[in-house]
Amino acid sequence: FAVLGVPHSLKTDNGPAYVSKHFADFCNLWGIQHTRGIPHNPTGQATIERAHRT
Repeated sequence: FAVLGVPHSLKTDNGPAYVSKHFADFCNLWGIQHTRGIPHNPTGQATIERAHRT
């Protein structure tokens, strides 16, 4: 946040850390639109997976 500022949107997988109420409250507090990928669909995160080379 310090360098690039607060993001407008954030896309994550469906990991436990990202589906919690605490994380949803955090996104609402900062005005971040949170989108989750489709479960069991690895191509949904293809762009970032390629960038990370995973």
